[in-house]
Amino acid sequence: MKKILTVLALTKILTALLITVSFAQDALPATDIYALDISKDSKGKLHFENPYLITKNEGYDNQPWYYADGSAILYCAVNDTFGADILKYNFFQNKTNVLINTPFTAEYSPMVMADKVGISCIRVLEDDSTQVMARCDDKTDSCKNLFPKLTKVAYYAWIDGARAAMLILGNEDSISLQIGNISNGEIKRVAEETGRCIQKVPGKNALVAFVDKSNESQWQIKTYDSKSGKISTVVECVEESEDFCYMPDGSILMGSGPMLWRYVPPVAVATAGGKQAPAPAKDDKKDEKKDKKKAEKNKNWDMVADFRGTAVAQFYRMAVSPKGDKMVMVTYPDDRP
Repeated sequence: MKKILTVLALTKILTALLITVSFAQDALPATDIYALDISKDSKGKLHFENPYLITKNEGYDNQPWYYADGSAILYCAVNDTFGADILKYNFFQNKTNVLINTPFTAEYSPMVMADKVGISCIRVLEDDSTQVMARCDDKTDSCKNLFPKLTKVAYYAWIDGARAAMLILGNEDSISLQIGNISNGEIKRVAEETGRCIQKVPGKNALVAFVDKSNESQWQIKTYDSKSGKISTVVECVEESEDFCYMPDGSILMGSGPMLWRYVPPVAVATAGGKQAPAPAKDDKKDEKKDKKKAEKNKNWDMVADFRGTAVAQFYRMAVSPKGDKMVMVTYPDDRP
Protein backbone atom coordinates (compact mmCIF):
# COMPACT_ATOMS: atom_id res chain seq x y z
CA MET A 1 0.00 0.00 0.00
CA LYS A 2 2.84 2.39 0.86
CA LYS A 3 4.51 1.66 -2.48
CA ILE A 4 1.27 2.44 -4.33
CA LEU A 5 0.89 5.73 -2.48
CA THR A 6 4.51 6.62 -3.19
CA VAL A 7 4.06 5.96 -6.90
CA LEU A 8 0.85 8.02 -6.94
CA ALA A 9 2.58 10.88 -5.14
CA LEU A 10 5.48 10.84 -7.57
CA THR A 11 3.07 10.75 -10.50
CA LYS A 12 1.26 13.82 -9.20
CA ILE A 13 4.55 15.67 -8.69
CA LEU A 14 5.77 14.86 -12.20
CA THR A 15 2.40 15.80 -13.72
CA ALA A 16 2.42 19.15 -11.90
CA LEU A 17 5.99 19.75 -13.00
CA LEU A 18 5.16 19.00 -16.62
CA ILE A 19 2.17 21.35 -16.56
CA THR A 20 4.21 24.14 -14.92
CA VAL A 21 7.09 23.83 -17.35
CA SER A 22 4.75 23.50 -20.34
CA PHE A 23 3.02 26.77 -19.43
CA ALA A 24 6.44 28.45 -19.01
CA GLN A 25 7.56 27.26 -22.45
CA ASP A 26 4.28 28.34 -24.08
CA ALA A 27 5.34 31.92 -23.39
CA LEU A 28 8.30 31.53 -25.75
CA PRO A 29 7.66 32.60 -29.36
CA ALA A 30 7.90 30.12 -32.25
CA THR A 31 11.05 31.66 -33.71
CA ASP A 32 13.27 30.26 -36.47
CA ILE A 33 16.86 30.78 -37.57
CA TYR A 34 17.74 31.52 -41.19
CA ALA A 35 21.18 31.77 -42.78
CA LEU A 36 22.05 34.28 -45.53
CA ASP A 37 25.01 34.90 -47.80
CA ILE A 38 26.87 38.22 -47.60
CA SER A 39 28.79 39.43 -50.65
CA LYS A 40 30.23 42.67 -51.97
CA ASP A 41 30.01 43.72 -55.62
CA SER A 42 32.60 45.60 -57.68
CA LYS A 43 31.25 48.92 -56.42
CA GLY A 44 31.61 47.92 -52.79
CA LYS A 45 27.90 47.45 -52.12
CA LEU A 46 26.96 44.73 -49.69
CA HIS A 47 24.39 42.11 -50.67
CA PHE A 48 22.45 40.03 -48.14
CA GLU A 49 20.89 37.20 -50.13
CA ASN A 50 19.67 33.61 -50.38
CA PRO A 51 17.99 33.11 -46.99
CA TYR A 52 17.45 29.48 -46.06
CA LEU A 53 16.01 27.84 -42.98
CA ILE A 54 18.45 25.94 -40.77
CA THR A 55 16.13 25.05 -37.88
CA LYS A 56 13.42 22.41 -38.34
CA ASN A 57 11.87 22.76 -34.92
CA GLU A 58 8.28 24.07 -34.65
CA GLY A 59 8.95 25.85 -31.37
CA TYR A 60 11.57 28.23 -30.04
CA ASP A 61 14.93 28.45 -31.89
CA ASN A 62 16.97 31.49 -30.92
CA GLN A 63 20.17 33.23 -29.75
CA PRO A 64 22.66 32.02 -32.39
CA TRP A 65 26.42 32.33 -31.83
CA TYR A 66 29.15 31.66 -34.43
CA TYR A 67 32.16 29.41 -33.91
CA ALA A 68 35.48 31.19 -34.49
CA ASP A 69 36.06 29.37 -37.80
CA GLY A 70 32.52 30.07 -39.02
CA SER A 71 31.81 26.37 -39.60
CA ALA A 72 28.91 26.16 -37.16
CA ILE A 73 26.64 28.02 -34.76
CA LEU A 74 25.44 27.29 -31.29
CA TYR A 75 21.86 28.17 -30.45
CA CYS A 76 19.11 27.29 -27.97
CA ALA A 77 15.90 25.46 -28.80
CA VAL A 78 12.90 24.01 -27.04
CA ASN A 79 12.49 20.49 -28.41
CA ASP A 80 10.42 19.00 -25.59
CA THR A 81 8.16 20.05 -22.73
CA PHE A 82 10.93 20.70 -20.23
CA GLY A 83 13.02 23.65 -21.38
CA ALA A 84 15.51 25.12 -23.79
CA ASP A 85 18.58 23.04 -24.63
CA ILE A 86 21.79 23.89 -26.50
CA LEU A 87 22.20 22.72 -30.08
CA LYS A 88 24.93 22.96 -32.71
CA TYR A 89 24.32 23.40 -36.43
CA ASN A 90 27.20 22.59 -38.80
CA PHE A 91 27.01 24.48 -42.10
CA PHE A 92 29.29 22.12 -44.05
CA GLN A 93 27.48 18.97 -42.95
CA ASN A 94 24.01 20.55 -42.83
CA LYS A 95 23.61 18.70 -39.55
CA THR A 96 22.22 19.57 -36.12
CA ASN A 97 23.37 17.96 -32.85
CA VAL A 98 22.08 18.42 -29.32
CA LEU A 99 25.03 19.35 -27.08
CA ILE A 100 23.40 20.13 -23.73
CA ASN A 101 20.14 18.42 -22.78
CA THR A 102 19.03 18.89 -19.17
CA PRO A 103 15.61 17.63 -18.03
CA PHE A 104 14.68 20.19 -15.37
CA THR A 105 16.59 23.36 -16.31
CA ALA A 106 16.71 25.57 -19.40
CA GLU A 107 19.84 26.89 -21.11
CA TYR A 108 20.08 30.02 -23.26
CA SER A 109 22.71 32.24 -24.98
CA PRO A 110 25.35 29.55 -25.57
CA MET A 111 28.97 30.42 -26.39
CA VAL A 112 32.19 28.39 -26.52
CA MET A 113 34.52 29.57 -23.76
CA ALA A 114 38.11 30.69 -24.18
CA ASP A 115 39.50 27.24 -23.37
CA LYS A 116 37.48 25.91 -26.37
CA VAL A 117 36.09 23.15 -24.16
CA GLY A 118 33.43 24.59 -21.88
CA ILE A 119 30.16 26.07 -23.10
CA SER A 120 28.91 29.13 -21.24
CA CYS A 121 25.21 29.92 -21.10
CA ILE A 122 22.40 31.48 -19.10
CA ARG A 123 20.82 28.70 -17.08
CA VAL A 124 17.28 28.96 -15.71
CA LEU A 125 17.00 26.70 -12.69
CA GLU A 126 14.18 24.42 -11.55
CA ASP A 127 12.26 27.24 -9.86
CA ASP A 128 11.86 28.90 -13.30
CA SER A 129 13.04 32.17 -11.72
CA THR A 130 16.72 31.91 -10.82
CA GLN A 131 18.93 32.76 -13.80
CA VAL A 132 22.66 32.16 -13.52
CA MET A 133 25.63 32.31 -15.85
CA ALA A 134 27.03 28.80 -16.04
CA ARG A 135 29.74 26.69 -17.61
CA CYS A 136 28.41 23.44 -19.04
CA ASP A 137 30.08 20.23 -20.18
CA ASP A 138 28.65 18.79 -23.40
CA LYS A 139 29.90 15.32 -22.47
CA THR A 140 28.09 15.02 -19.14
CA ASP A 141 25.47 17.84 -19.31
CA SER A 142 26.79 19.01 -15.93
CA CYS A 143 26.83 22.77 -15.32
CA LYS A 144 28.64 25.00 -12.84
CA ASN A 145 27.51 28.45 -11.71
CA LEU A 146 30.27 30.92 -12.62
CA PHE A 147 28.98 33.77 -10.42
CA PRO A 148 27.14 32.37 -7.35
CA LYS A 149 26.25 35.87 -6.12
CA LEU A 150 24.22 36.67 -9.23
CA THR A 151 20.80 35.05 -9.62
CA LYS A 152 19.18 37.27 -12.28
CA VAL A 153 21.61 37.18 -15.20
CA ALA A 154 19.75 37.84 -18.47
CA TYR A 155 22.43 38.17 -21.16
CA TYR A 156 26.21 38.39 -21.39
CA ALA A 157 29.29 38.77 -23.58
CA TRP A 158 32.84 37.65 -22.85
CA ILE A 159 35.44 40.42 -22.63
CA ASP A 160 38.29 37.94 -22.33
CA GLY A 161 38.89 34.50 -20.86
CA ALA A 162 38.19 35.66 -17.30
CA ARG A 163 35.85 38.64 -17.53
CA ALA A 164 32.24 38.73 -18.65
CA ALA A 165 29.95 41.70 -19.23
CA MET A 166 26.50 40.74 -17.94
CA LEU A 167 23.06 42.31 -18.16
CA ILE A 168 21.36 41.79 -14.80
CA LEU A 169 17.61 41.98 -14.20
CA GLY A 170 16.50 44.32 -11.44
CA ASN A 171 13.24 45.66 -10.07
CA GLU A 172 10.40 46.61 -12.44
CA ASP A 173 12.11 45.07 -15.48
CA SER A 174 15.16 47.31 -15.14
CA ILE A 175 18.48 45.99 -16.46
CA SER A 176 21.99 46.97 -15.38
CA LEU A 177 25.39 46.25 -16.92
CA GLN A 178 27.79 44.51 -14.55
CA ILE A 179 31.30 43.16 -15.10
CA GLY A 180 32.27 39.89 -13.44
CA ASN A 181 35.65 38.17 -13.12
CA ILE A 182 35.55 34.38 -12.77
CA SER A 183 39.14 34.22 -11.51
CA ASN A 184 38.47 36.22 -8.32
CA GLY A 185 34.66 36.51 -8.15
CA GLU A 186 34.69 40.32 -8.28
CA ILE A 187 31.60 42.02 -9.71
CA LYS A 188 31.39 45.66 -10.72
CA ARG A 189 28.23 47.58 -11.62
CA VAL A 190 28.97 50.01 -14.47
CA ALA A 191 25.71 51.15 -16.14
CA GLU A 192 21.96 51.37 -15.52
CA GLU A 193 18.83 51.28 -17.70
CA THR A 194 20.31 49.16 -20.46
CA GLY A 195 18.67 47.12 -23.19
CA ARG A 196 18.84 43.36 -23.71
CA CYS A 197 21.59 43.28 -26.34
CA ILE A 198 25.30 43.18 -25.53
CA GLN A 199 28.14 42.52 -27.96
CA LYS A 200 31.91 42.22 -27.92
CA VAL A 201 33.43 44.86 -30.22
CA PRO A 202 35.54 43.11 -32.91
CA GLY A 203 39.27 43.73 -32.66
CA LYS A 204 38.90 45.68 -29.42
CA ASN A 205 39.93 43.43 -26.54
CA ALA A 206 38.58 45.70 -23.82
CA LEU A 207 35.35 46.99 -25.39
CA VAL A 208 31.77 45.73 -25.14
CA ALA A 209 28.77 47.48 -26.69
CA PHE A 210 25.29 47.78 -25.21
CA VAL A 211 22.10 49.83 -25.58
CA ASP A 212 21.50 52.74 -23.19
CA LYS A 213 17.76 53.23 -22.62
CA SER A 214 17.98 56.03 -20.06
CA ASN A 215 16.50 58.42 -22.64
CA GLU A 216 13.13 56.92 -23.52
CA SER A 217 12.77 59.00 -26.67
CA GLN A 218 16.13 57.99 -28.14
CA TRP A 219 18.06 54.86 -27.31
CA GLN A 220 21.80 54.82 -27.96
CA ILE A 221 24.46 52.20 -28.60
CA LYS A 222 27.36 52.79 -26.24
CA THR A 223 30.64 51.06 -25.47
CA TYR A 224 32.21 50.28 -22.12
CA ASP A 225 36.00 50.18 -21.95
CA SER A 226 36.90 47.58 -19.33
CA LYS A 227 40.44 48.98 -19.02
CA SER A 228 39.67 52.64 -18.45
CA GLY A 229 36.09 52.31 -17.22
CA LYS A 230 35.00 54.90 -19.80
CA ILE A 231 31.56 54.75 -21.42
CA SER A 232 31.32 56.30 -24.89
CA THR A 233 28.37 56.92 -27.21
CA VAL A 234 28.63 55.23 -30.60
CA VAL A 235 25.37 56.06 -32.38
CA GLU A 236 21.64 56.48 -31.85
CA CYS A 237 19.71 53.25 -32.36
CA VAL A 238 17.62 52.62 -35.43
CA GLU A 239 14.05 53.61 -34.69
CA GLU A 240 12.10 51.05 -32.63
CA SER A 241 15.03 48.66 -32.37
CA GLU A 242 17.46 47.50 -29.71
CA ASP A 243 18.97 44.33 -31.24
CA PHE A 244 22.24 44.82 -33.07
CA CYS A 245 25.33 42.91 -34.12
CA TYR A 246 28.81 43.74 -35.35
CA MET A 247 30.41 42.86 -38.66
CA PRO A 248 34.12 41.92 -38.61
CA ASP A 249 35.10 45.35 -39.97
CA GLY A 250 33.58 47.12 -36.96
CA SER A 251 30.38 48.27 -38.64
CA ILE A 252 27.04 47.63 -36.92
CA LEU A 253 23.83 46.07 -38.22
CA MET A 254 20.33 46.72 -36.89
CA GLY A 255 16.90 45.80 -38.13
CA SER A 256 13.67 47.77 -38.25
CA GLY A 257 10.65 46.03 -39.73
CA PRO A 258 11.85 44.23 -42.88
CA MET A 259 14.78 46.61 -43.33
CA LEU A 260 18.41 46.00 -42.45
CA TRP A 261 20.49 49.06 -41.58
CA ARG A 262 24.26 49.50 -41.29
CA TYR A 263 26.30 52.05 -39.40
CA VAL A 264 30.01 52.52 -40.03
CA PRO A 265 31.90 54.15 -37.14
CA PRO A 266 34.85 56.37 -38.06
CA VAL A 267 37.25 53.63 -36.92
CA ALA A 268 35.67 50.91 -39.05
CA VAL A 269 37.77 49.47 -41.85
CA ALA A 270 35.18 49.46 -44.62
CA THR A 271 32.89 52.13 -45.99
CA ALA A 272 29.14 51.86 -45.97
CA GLY A 273 29.05 50.87 -49.64
CA GLY A 274 25.79 52.61 -50.50
CA LYS A 275 22.19 51.48 -50.22
CA GLN A 276 20.63 48.40 -51.69
CA ALA A 277 17.18 46.81 -51.57
CA PRO A 278 17.21 43.22 -52.86
CA ALA A 279 13.45 42.81 -52.47
CA PRO A 280 11.12 43.57 -55.40
CA ALA A 281 10.43 47.21 -56.22
CA LYS A 282 7.72 48.80 -54.12
CA ASP A 283 4.58 50.22 -55.71
CA ASP A 284 2.83 51.32 -52.54
CA LYS A 285 3.24 55.07 -52.11
CA LYS A 286 2.46 54.76 -48.41
CA ASP A 287 5.43 52.43 -48.04
CA GLU A 288 7.62 54.92 -49.90
CA LYS A 289 6.59 57.71 -47.52
CA LYS A 290 7.26 55.48 -44.49
CA ASP A 291 10.66 54.55 -45.89
CA LYS A 292 11.56 58.21 -46.38
CA LYS A 293 10.57 59.04 -42.80
CA LYS A 294 12.62 56.12 -41.48
CA ALA A 295 15.63 57.25 -43.50
CA GLU A 296 15.32 60.75 -42.03
CA LYS A 297 15.13 59.41 -38.46
CA ASN A 298 17.94 56.93 -39.05
CA LYS A 299 20.20 59.53 -40.65
CA ASN A 300 23.40 57.94 -39.35
CA TRP A 301 22.55 54.59 -40.89
CA ASP A 302 22.51 53.22 -44.44
CA MET A 303 19.75 50.85 -45.46
CA VAL A 304 21.55 47.86 -46.96
CA ALA A 305 18.66 45.44 -47.46
CA ASP A 306 14.87 45.34 -47.61
CA PHE A 307 13.50 41.86 -47.00
CA ARG A 308 9.86 42.56 -47.77
CA GLY A 309 8.31 39.58 -49.55
CA THR A 310 10.97 37.15 -48.29
CA ALA A 311 11.08 34.52 -45.55
CA VAL A 312 13.08 36.87 -43.32
CA ALA A 313 10.75 39.89 -43.51
CA GLN A 314 10.24 39.73 -39.73
CA PHE A 315 13.57 39.42 -37.95
CA TYR A 316 15.32 40.81 -34.88
CA ARG A 317 18.38 38.97 -33.50
CA MET A 318 21.37 38.55 -35.80
CA ALA A 319 24.92 37.23 -35.87
CA VAL A 320 27.58 37.62 -38.58
CA SER A 321 30.26 35.02 -39.29
CA PRO A 322 33.87 35.87 -38.36
CA LYS A 323 34.78 36.21 -42.06
CA GLY A 324 31.76 38.39 -42.78
CA ASP A 325 30.54 36.15 -45.61
CA LYS A 326 27.45 34.78 -43.87
CA MET A 327 24.93 35.81 -41.26
CA VAL A 328 22.10 34.23 -39.34
CA MET A 329 18.80 35.89 -38.47
CA VAL A 330 16.11 35.01 -35.96
CA THR A 331 12.65 35.40 -37.43
CA TYR A 332 9.29 35.53 -35.67
CA PRO A 333 5.73 34.81 -36.85
CA ASP A 334 3.60 37.45 -35.13
CA ASP A 335 4.53 40.38 -32.87
CA ARG A 336 8.19 41.23 -32.41
CA PRO A 337 9.51 39.55 -29.22
